Amino acid sequence: MHFAYCPHCGRKTAEMQMGDDGAVPYCGDCQIPLFDMFSTCVLSVIRNRAGQIALIRQSYGQQTYFVGVAGYMKPGETAEEAAIRELHEEIGAAVLPEQIRFAFSRWHDPKGQLMLCFCADAEQAEFQCSQEVSEARWFSPEEALAAVRPGSIIEQLVQFAVSFG
Repeated sequence: MHFAYCPHCGRKTAEMQMGDDGAVPYCGDCQIPLFDMFSTCVLSVIRNRAGQIALIRQSYGQQTYFVGVAGYMKPGETAEEAAIRELHEEIGAAVLPEQIRFAFSRWHDPKGQLMLCFCADAEQAEFQCSQEVSEARWFSPEEALAAVRPGSIIEQLVQFAVSFG
């Protein structure tokens, strides 16, 4: 989000040079720079002991490819807490903090989001899908790679899950 108006007082902002950051919206009344904001999200996959990877199909949006479990971080949460919460909310997975590991981060330009990607090791269990999930399945590594959109962030995360010992 780029600030044309101050979210605190409503005054129109003016560009101000802020060192290495260049021109930044600035509120002269509040005397604060208003750096661009974006959403931080988590994207996760679960791998079971057999090496299978859990992927979902969302109940909204495109239905061609499977995706990972994703969601927005909430204020006060760590990225790991957000990933564990989303896995539980979306597919009923019980993941412990020691079972999840950070894989990488990627910028998702179409939605202007920073994606923090995680892989979790967990027992294979029956899925309990939320209303946002139309289908959840376990895939072999080869099937998982074929089920996701080529060149996508989820493809990179599946590759990480497959290659990570």
